[in-house]
Parts: sequence; structure tokens; C-alpha cells
Amino acid sequence: MSGTILFRLEVCIPEMSLNNLTYSSPVNITPGTRVIVDVRKSLHVGFVLGESVSDFNGKIKPVEGIIDDDEPFVPPDILDLAIWSGKVSMCGAGTVLKLILPHQVIGNEEFTTLLSKSNQKFLGGSNIQCEYSCEEISKVQSEFHEVNNFSPFDFERGNFFVSELEKPERTLILFPNHALAKNFYSNLPEHLQHEALLWPAVKRCWEWQDVYKGKYRIVIASPSGIFAPLSPQKIIVEDEASQSYILKHSPRISARSLAGRRAQFLNAELITAGRMPSLKTFVRAKPEQKIIPERKNIILVDIKYSRKEKFDGIDGKIPLTFSLIKHTLKTLAQKRNVIWILNRKGESAEVFCEKCGQSIKCGKCGGIMRGETDGKILCCKFCGHLQELPEECDFCGHKFFKGKRPGIEALSKVVSRYSNDFHVYDESSKVSQMKGLILSTHKGLELCEKINPGLVAWLDLDLDLWRPEYNTRYNVFRMLYNSYYMGRMKNSDRKVLVQARPSGMKTASFLSQGWQKFFEDELKARREYLLPPYGYIVEIKCERENIREKILDDFMNAGIFVMDPGDKELPLYVNTVTLEAVRKVLEPYISIRINSKISPKITVRSE
Repeated sequence: MSGTILFRLEVCIPEMSLNNLTYSSPVNITPGTRVIVDVRKSLHVGFVLGESVSDFNGKIKPVEGIIDDDEPFVPPDILDLAIWSGKVSMCGAGTVLKLILPHQVIGNEEFTTLLSKSNQKFLGGSNIQCEYSCEEISKVQSEFHEVNNFSPFDFERGNFFVSELEKPERTLILFPNHALAKNFYSNLPEHLQHEALLWPAVKRCWEWQDVYKGKYRIVIASPSGIFAPLSPQKIIVEDEASQSYILKHSPRISARSLAGRRAQFLNAELITAGRMPSLKTFVRAKPEQKIIPERKNIILVDIKYSRKEKFDGIDGKIPLTFSLIKHTLKTLAQKRNVIWILNRKGESAEVFCEKCGQSIKCGKCGGIMRGETDGKILCCKFCGHLQELPEECDFCGHKFFKGKRPGIEALSKVVSRYSNDFHVYDESSKVSQMKGLILSTHKGLELCEKINPGLVAWLDLDLDLWRPEYNTRYNVFRMLYNSYYMGRMKNSDRKVLVQARPSGMKTASFLSQGWQKFFEDELKARREYLLPPYGYIVEIKCERENIREKILDDFMNAGIFVMDPGDKELPLYVNTVTLEAVRKVLEPYISIRINSKISPKITVRSE
């Protein structure tokens, strides 16, 4: 109709994971509303993000129909989270909504075509009502504020969480994984369980609607639960320093950062908790450490004076010091468990030809293979592919191979020769059977919560400190700290023994000084080089080598320095104070469908 004012709306299409598109409408549709739009001559469900600021002056397609007549399906705080995280993680709001929404509400061509010819409601979307509107929320809450609870004892924090849930507020509580969330939910008082929902690992439409309608006051979840449509008045993040909060799919961003954004949008209370804080929280909130590990329980051993056990057919040694053996036998004699940690799986970390020195590569991805099962089976470190030891070298035809750097499997054989008086287990054994010495990688730290060992020994800390990542030192210290406190009660005792070279001793020595002293030392270097939390590290993984090389060239042409490890299997890293210039370079690649192998996987690290 002549003279009709058309609104230009920005719309994202989760089903296709495209960049945001612009459509026209005779009415200004509320952000978060589902609409039917035409994309490439087929109909799809889109979500209105707001009025478009695009300066495109050509012909704009109209919105074909509106699904949510009364109330937007996506509440304002979730929509804000999708737009913000899509921008920060460089994947777009549509990709985020595709991740967080039940697949039933995204729709498909056949269903939306049928819908456009009728007045049916899509999954009853117009009947979904929020118990509280955003205006009501702002009236009943105070301004955003943050509270910290960094107690080293898990049971103390658990009791604190229960006391917070007793308060009559809508509360979202996040745990690093679903198993911890489920355990906390199972141990809640019965009256709180009736008010709570354990947010599922699988998206279900009816649970999304039940939470949106206000059926539950409490949602208990793993990191993906940050997107639950609860409109919380309080958000609790347990073990907020855990790397498990970085979402596994786009947006590859920390759910802890999303929790802070959401709490600020809703003027909610944010509670960060754990055994120790993240660096970002330490800089922002400046929490003080009240309990420090007792110096007498921290044993530091220089491996220069160790007995280095040799292994047949494997180059390299594992240090076994006199102090390690003495404290292990003493603890076992007290009928308490001991955990030895060596961060090297299998029998050897690498298998190579004795004659030409060429390492055996994975037949699937070309990665380095480690030896397992007496070296007869090889396992790829990158993709997990298994293959048998070849009969001869592919390069020179030689028939004999050796291993490099012995691992847990080789250590197990040595220890078994001296274990007449105690049992030896690995981390895969049943917990109920573990009464003796457990050999494990750092993943075995989770056993501390189940068996409360009397001694945790790190056989070679330098293995962990040699990783070429900016946050390696912080991650190693966090594992050391967790090995002292994980699963401990106040009246129990535990020793941590660390074998390391002088270079690794400095990091280990901070264990008896506390995380506050360690953070102050760590932040000096990070501040100087503008590393997180003072800047960003953008991690870029490419499946195709030609795309990787093109991205490198584009960064070089833009004058942006890229840290390239030189191995095509490893990601590229960009250190930056602002994300705008990096986003501009990556824009042509992230506009492609997110499932495409051409599209790089981007992780933005800010701590």
C-alpha cells in the first residue's frame, strides 16, 4: 500500500546458521519473536533480533508471517546473551540460538510451508507466558552485585549453596559437568528438589517451556544450562575457574563469562565459588585467601637426585626418588591410598624406527601415535584412532621399532615388581576396589573426591609445564592446589609430593604460599604482555591446510601478528587487546555455514 511505513528488521535463521539477514515488516515486531522468512526460495523459522542498522538500499524481502503473537519465544535476557556471545565468539547469534533452543522450535521447510498457509500456532508458542516480565524483575531486585565464596573444602561450599537456595529467589546454579550437578541435586533436601529442575544434557522442548512458564524456581545445570529461560534473580557458578566452562560448540566462550553478562542484564546477584578463583575474578573482585596449605604437608623433591628407571625397548626414564618411595610405603602402611600422577598415557609417548628415526604417523589424520599393549597397538594422540604396529618402516623398510618417553603402562610394569605388600591399580579400575597405589594421569585427580588419598605424588611436574600455551603455569598450579584439597574433610590429612627440576620448583613452591601469592606473581608477566585477563587470546583451528595458510596471509596483510606453532594440527593464536580487527579478518570465513569443514573453529579466551 502506498505510504505504508515498513520497518527493517534484523533476523537470524538458526537452522541455517547464516549471518543475520534484513527483512521488512509493516509492524515493528518484538525482538525474540519467531517469524517465517524466505531464504533462497524456501521458508524457514527466524528470530527477530531488533531493528536493522544495515545501509542496504536494494529490495528487501518481507517477513512471511509471525509465529509468536502474544509473547516472544526467546526472553530478552536469553536474546541479549545470544547476540553478545555470538559477537564475542565470532559465530553469530543464529549459531548460538541453534545450540541453545530445542530443535522442535527451529522448524523445517515442510512444516513452515504448511504453517504459512494456515493460522495454526507453532508448538503453542503464543500460549507460553513468563511468570514474571522483565519490568517486574527490575522492580523486585537490587542492582547487579557479585559475591565470592572460595573455600577449599567442598562440603562447606555445598552447605552454602543449599542455604542460598532456601531463599525465595529464582536461582540458576552451574557446575563444571553434569555428574557434579546431578550429585548436588540428588543430595538436596526433598522440599528443594520439588522446586528444582536438573537441566538435561539433551535439549527438550517441554522442559524449556516449563522453565519459561515459571514451573521451577531453581535450575541446576552443567555449563550449557546458562541458557535456561529462567530469568534468574541469582546465578551461582561453582568451581568457576574450571576450563570445563568453555562451551564445547559455538559459541566457544566461557559460561562463567556468560553468567556475568546475564546477571548484569537482569540486575541479578552473581555468586562465584570454588577452591580457588580464576585470574579474571581475582583481578576484578580481589578475593582474599583465608586458608593456606600447611607447609609440612608439601614435599618438594629435585629429580636430579632420583633413581631413573629404565624400560626395555623405550628411550627415556621415569624418575623414582627415595623420598617418593619412602612416603608412599609409609602412607600405604597406614592403610591409606596413594595416587601417583604421570601425565603420559600408554607404554610410550611415541614409536619410531630404530634405523631412520621416523615416527609412525596415524593413518587417519597424520598425528603422532603412542604405543600401547606392549607396543603392539598404536593410538593416535589427536583423533584416538587405533592401528597395529606395522611389520616394517614405511620409509626405509626396517623391521624394528622403539618407543620414546615411557608412560603409565610402562610404569605399571616396573611398580608391579616391587608390590608384594600392596596392590597397584590404574585410573580405570573400580573405585570400590582401590586400596593401595593408583597410577594415573591428571584425570585421576577426580578420584580424590571418592577415595580421599593420604598422598598425591606428581612424578614429573615438568611434563605439564612444557606445554606451549600461555595459561600452562596457571593450569598446573590449579591442579596442584586441587590435589591437596579435592575431597578432603577438615579433620583429615593429606600430603602432596612434587618431583620436578629446578625450573618447575618455582611453580610448586607457591603451593605452600597460597594462590593469592601465585596470582600476584603470574599477573606481572601477563600485564606486561597484555595476556588474559588484560587482553584476549583468539584460538583458530582449521581442518583444511589451505584455509589455514590463507588465514595466515590475511592476518599478515592486516598487520596482525599470529603465533603459529608450525604444526598444521595445532591452532593459530592471536594476542589482541580488542577483537574488532581480528573479527574483520575472520569475517569471510565465519559467514560460511558453521558445520562446513571450511569454517574455522574459533575460541576466544579472556582469562
